[in-house]
Amino acid sequence: MATDLRTLERQINQLQRQVEQQKREADRIRQQLVADNRRQLDEYQAQMRTTLDAHDARVQQEYERLLRQYQNSVDQEIQNEQLQMDMQYQNLLASTREKEQEWLEKSREMEELITQLRQSTENKAKVSKQEADKYMTETALLYKEVEGLPQDKFYPRRLNSFYTAICEGRTLYKASLFEATIAIAISTRTGLSRLKFDTDEAYAEWQRQYYLWKSRTGLLHLQLKDEIKAWFDEINGSGKPDKEQEKRIGIEINYWSQGEYGDLSNRIAEMGNEIGKVEKNGEIVYLKTIDSVDTEKIEEYIKELDQLSERFNHMKLVYKNRYKASCQRSEWGEIIIDYFVDELNLEWLEDIGGFRPVEGDKLEKIDYKQYMEMQYGSGYDLVDTRDWLEIIFENSMGTRIMLYIVPYEKNTDVENRFILYIDFEGAEDLDYARQIFNHIVEALELEDADEIVTFTNNVSDLTLNPNLELRATGKLIERRIQERAK
Repeated sequence: MATDLRTLERQINQLQRQVEQQKREADRIRQQLVADNRRQLDEYQAQMRTTLDAHDARVQQEYERLLRQYQNSVDQEIQNEQLQMDMQYQNLLASTREKEQEWLEKSREMEELITQLRQSTENKAKVSKQEADKYMTETALLYKEVEGLPQDKFYPRRLNSFYTAICEGRTLYKASLFEATIAIAISTRTGLSRLKFDTDEAYAEWQRQYYLWKSRTGLLHLQLKDEIKAWFDEINGSGKPDKEQEKRIGIEINYWSQGEYGDLSNRIAEMGNEIGKVEKNGEIVYLKTIDSVDTEKIEEYIKELDQLSERFNHMKLVYKNRYKASCQRSEWGEIIIDYFVDELNLEWLEDIGGFRPVEGDKLEKIDYKQYMEMQYGSGYDLVDTRDWLEIIFENSMGTRIMLYIVPYEKNTDVENRFILYIDFEGAEDLDYARQIFNHIVEALELEDADEIVTFTNNVSDLTLNPNLELRATGKLIERRIQERAK
């Protein structure tokens, strides 16, 4: 029986080594493919950049075209290599699964023998105390090694069973049941070896996901910081912003992105803080803490980063367009006021209108408060320059001309549109309305005026519009009419 046990032990150890070797080979194949592709691409990019003038837009475009062309060719090469690699990998996996199954079967045979030894004391004198001591020492050392790994993160409480087994072995050792002691030690050592193997494999997968998460988080963090410089260049043409300017620009971007920039920055900062814990304490120490993130959670973070990246790509286009559209509304408003007052002799009701008033929860939003305090101090008017602009005129007959310049968003585009409503003091005069329409077109020198300026004599057309901005404009017109009627 003892001979059989040691034979099984040798067979199990051999199978374990074979499985580990095959796992390492499979991992090497994948890592080599990734490394080769990255090296090829880096070399190509470096070569191309040496021949380019970065300030020449035409040449830069050509570089980007060639780079895309290269990437497409590389993608095809990768697909071919990936196919070959997958075949090798799948063969290795099949062989590994067979070895692992054989390993498990041998382990079950061993457990049966150990059960028999536990039930019998006739073999206690067949082995020496020194041999039993050697097995127990080796098992204890392996236990300490496995204990130092983050095994509890991946296989909670599994190590506890081996501690119990070691205690049982020590009890048998003290009773001079050395054969049974050796059996317990071999069984425990085999189980610990399996736990170590499984932990190493799980840890390697965690590392792969962690490095991807770390790099993706760092990339988006840099993109957010780069947007500060991009906005600075947009406003100032060139140069490098100082710390105070960076702070101001961050507030501006957050305002025009309607809080999106701040939300993205905060989320990336949260992920960065978690990654910082790993980097500060080391991976093993980190994984042995209770609140450390597991592989599944990191995979969720990576999927979230995909969404955050999409949000960022949308945001960096739309916030600039919102800013430009707001500037255009202000410019158009000034032109209209000057033209209608000077050329048409209309009275501008300066005390009525302006940019849309801010109400409710919006007043307390950080993107709004920070920007308004930065721009105007603590006593700022409660209006939102990201919204529509209201301009109201009155003629000598008491008829009111209500103009609303409304931002209309579609995907990342932001277009300004005019809503014209005339509150006639007397009977409705469509000819007069047409004249006002034409004056707006003339003052602003608009092309495709019918797409930009809408005259409405029915407020319900606006209040029932599916567009939120147009619907809000309609409700405001209703309120203005009611206020005047009082």
